[in-house]
Amino acid sequence: MEKLNLQKRDVLGKKVRHLRKQGLTPSVVYNSKGECTNTSMSNSDADWLYRNTTSTTILDTQLDKDTFKTLVKEFDINPVTEQINHVSLFQIDESAPMVFTVPFNIVGVSPAVKNNLGVLVNVLDSIDVRCKLSDLKPYIEIDISKLDTVGQTINVDDIKLPEGMSLINDDQAKATIVTITEVQIIEEPVAPAEGEVAEGEEGEPVEGEEVPAETVEQAKE
Repeated sequence: MEKLNLQKRDVLGKKVRHLRKQGLTPSVVYNSKGECTNTSMSNSDADWLYRNTTSTTILDTQLDKDTFKTLVKEFDINPVTEQINHVSLFQIDESAPMVFTVPFNIVGVSPAVKNNLGVLVNVLDSIDVRCKLSDLKPYIEIDISKLDTVGQTINVDDIKLPEGMSLINDDQAKATIVTITEVQIIEEPVAPAEGEVAEGEEGEPVEGEEVPAETVEQAKE
């Protein structure tokens, strides 16, 4: 998509269902000042956004004569029909830092996983950072090629953030991104060998099994 075209929307509330019959999806554009503008877009554009955008996809957006950049913040999806009910967009102030959610991209091969010593567990998929639009990266690479033993981890403070990016709070620094855990071996129950008597056979009642009354009477005699 080269440009997202929006139209101002006066229709609100339950009346927006009439927009969908006209091939339009309701939307709204927020900005850093807390202001919002009710808009709409074509159903085809809404579907494209849902299938193709991520938390760092920058959209060139046209609204009347204004051109600006936006991010998709949220989709409201009908859980039954999977129809897109509404799209929320955020207008980017290119001159000021703002908070972005940037995904991690795992690269390399862990020797521990390659040698069947452990399993890679992806604990954290993304991180919130503050930066200007000019410093935003589509993802942050996490190299796992040095994870060669069980128990090794890569935390947020083990990686170097791209220049211009900073954590929004210090608590994030200790968060685990990936870790190597032991391989869990599931033991299969062993079937009794031919001729062996399984527990509960030869007249011995199995725990919880109802014992016939005549058997109890015979035992008393």
